[in-house]
Amino acid sequence: MPHEVGSAKQGDHKGRPYEFVHVAVVPALTERRWLRFGAFTAFYFAQGIPIGLLMVAVPGWLAEQVSMADLAVFTSVVFAPWGLKLVAGPFMDRFKFLPMGFRRPWVMAAQVSLIASLLAMATLGPLDVQSLGPFMVAGFVVNAFAATQDVAVDGMAIDILPEDERGRANAFMAFGQVAGSSTYGALCGTLLPLVDLPGTALVCAASVAVIFVVVAVVRERPGERTFPWTTGEPAPRAEATGEGILDIFRDLVRVLILPMSLVLVAVEFLNRVRDGIATAVFPKFAVDVVGLTGEDYSHYVGVLAIVSAVAGVILGPLIDRSGARRFLLIALVAGSLVHVGVGLLSGFWQDPWFVAAAALLVYIASQLIFISIIALFMNLCWTAVAATQFSVYMALANVSRTIGGMAFATVANRLSFGQDFLIMGGLLMAAAVLLLFFNERSHAERLDRLKTDRETASLPAT
Repeated sequence: MPHEVGSAKQGDHKGRPYEFVHVAVVPALTERRWLRFGAFTAFYFAQGIPIGLLMVAVPGWLAEQVSMADLAVFTSVVFAPWGLKLVAGPFMDRFKFLPMGFRRPWVMAAQVSLIASLLAMATLGPLDVQSLGPFMVAGFVVNAFAATQDVAVDGMAIDILPEDERGRANAFMAFGQVAGSSTYGALCGTLLPLVDLPGTALVCAASVAVIFVVVAVVRERPGERTFPWTTGEPAPRAEATGEGILDIFRDLVRVLILPMSLVLVAVEFLNRVRDGIATAVFPKFAVDVVGLTGEDYSHYVGVLAIVSAVAGVILGPLIDRSGARRFLLIALVAGSLVHVGVGLLSGFWQDPWFVAAAALLVYIASQLIFISIIALFMNLCWTAVAATQFSVYMALANVSRTIGGMAFATVANRLSFGQDFLIMGGLLMAAAVLLLFFNERSHAERLDRLKTDRETASLPAT
């Protein structure tokens, strides 16, 4: 039976009927695996909604009207907040409201802000390619709150998920984000020509608001409060004692510069530079070569993303059993070979079956890369600074994506599509070669020594 918050006596819940019903029915995340997987899937689905709007539907719409260089600049600027996530991490590690959970208050605040920013975007009026500046600013703000929620959810996942669940959990989380981005990429691609930006943004805001209910009813651990004004007590935690910001940064630097940490960051850098290029190349290739419209592209990407996400969920248990590093290596090599094959076989570009098969393989490989590398980054984290450390990893990854897009924008109009695909394939193969030097056991041993040194330093002098 799930624990109840506060008193279990029937007479003690007068005036608080909602809380009494809630705690009697809904267990905490630490108590049920199905609830952990379901809640994290929902959280990631919410993050996928603005991604579907800003990184799928709008680029598809713009691909019919602007050059590839302009498209690369737009996607890089709007996506840039995902590279600034490290700003939020230290505050989440330092400032907490433990009666409501270790990370949950931050998740709630970020989702409310995401809803508000989407509502603000709805006030901008119709999209206009001649005046994209205000929309780029609004998209930047929306993604800033989506990225903040991502930091909080990732910190919660590292804190709550057992290590032997992380592969499966990341598969479900990735599925949630892909389901959100693909569903709303297709939906927004349809809505933009019909109701333009205001109506589309309102639909996205309402959808995130519905998902907010999940955050409102689940708790991290038994006995915690549902809301600030309800009853409950913080769960005792060694990591919750609260270091100062300078102490957090000291521990952070010590763990970030460990050799395996640097190796995995380099692997992800190359992978995300490829992503930055792909964000501009794929919609332009679909419109100029394959002959799709922007709306068709949004729907096409939605189907591919859902299929690849389902494949990730199916393979998630294997990642836990066989090791994330092995799956990451296979996915990087497979993705590289497909990109190189497409780049060299331009004579098949007009064959819809060839294009469809290549696109499906690329999306499945990308999904496995995402799931595997997130699981590896989680395993590298030190619980005491997990939100900050993981946000730094993800921020560096997303900065790499922006770097890739901006660097590509300087040469995009001078390269052929074949050259674009060869460059992307080369980046993935280089990442696979670097991964051969990664040893997770070596990192675990070094991390244990860091923990021992920290504990020894905190002991009082005798």
